[in-house]
Amino acid sequence: MTSSIPIPFAEIDTVFLDAGNTILCWDYVFASGLLASEGFPCAPATLARAEAAARPKLSQLISRGRSTEGQQVFLAYVRSILDALPAFSELAEAERASAAARLLRAIRTPEAQDRLWSHVPPDLPPALARLRERGLRLVVVSNSDGTVEAKLAAAGLRDLLHSVVDSHVIGSEKPDRAIFEHALRLAKSRPERTVHVGDLYHADVVGARGAGLHAVLLDPYGDWHDFDCERTRDVAELARRILASRKSD
Repeated sequence: MTSSIPIPFAEIDTVFLDAGNTILCWDYVFASGLLASEGFPCAPATLARAEAAARPKLSQLISRGRSTEGQQVFLAYVRSILDALPAFSELAEAERASAAARLLRAIRTPEAQDRLWSHVPPDLPPALARLRERGLRLVVVSNSDGTVEAKLAAAGLRDLLHSVVDSHVIGSEKPDRAIFEHALRLAKSRPERTVHVGDLYHADVVGARGAGLHAVLLDPYGDWHDFDCERTRDVAELARRILASRKSD
C-alpha cells in the first residue's frame, strides 16, 4: 500500500460532498423489504454490510470508463450485493441472473429510487451545521440523474449546503475533473483548500485529485485498506477531524 500525503485539515475552508451513500444513504429497511418480496429475506444490517462490500467492485467498473449512472453498471453493483447474501449464493447462476434483473427493475422505478436513497445518518445534519458555523463552504458534487437537489431538499439537507452540483445538469460526471472545476468556480474556492469526501475511490478520490483537491474516502467497514488515501467512517467523523484542527479559530 502506498501512503498518501496527510491532508492539512487546518487549511481547509471548503468541503465537497458526494451524495449517494455519503449524505443520502440507502434505506436498508426498505431495501430489505424489496429483497423479501423477491423471495430473499435479509436483515437490514446484513444488507448494509453486503452493500458496502460491493463498492470496491463498483469503483473498478468506473476505473474502466463506465458511468455510475449506466444500467449495466448498476446491475453489476446489485449483483455484487446479492452474491454476498447466503440465500442468494445457493441458487444456480441462471436463477441468480434472473433475480438480480427483477430486483433491478424494482429498484429503478422513480418511487423506489426516491425511497432507496433517503436515509440521513442522525449525526450528519448537526455535523454539517457545525462546519457551516465555523465558516466552511459545503457543496454537494454528485453523479446523478438531475434529481439530487430535490432529494436533498426532501431529506431536509438542502438548507445546510451552499451549492449542489448534479452531473446530469452540467454534463460532466466524476471522475472527470470538469465537474470539480465547475464546483470550485461555484464555491469561489481554491483546490488546495478544498477536500472532497465520497464512497467510491475511482470516482471520488481519483477525480478530486485530478482537479487538485484533497480527498477522503468513506470506509465504514475497512473494505478499502489497500488504497492510498485518507479514510473515514462517515462524514460526521470527518467533520470532527476538520473542526479539531481549527480549534484556535
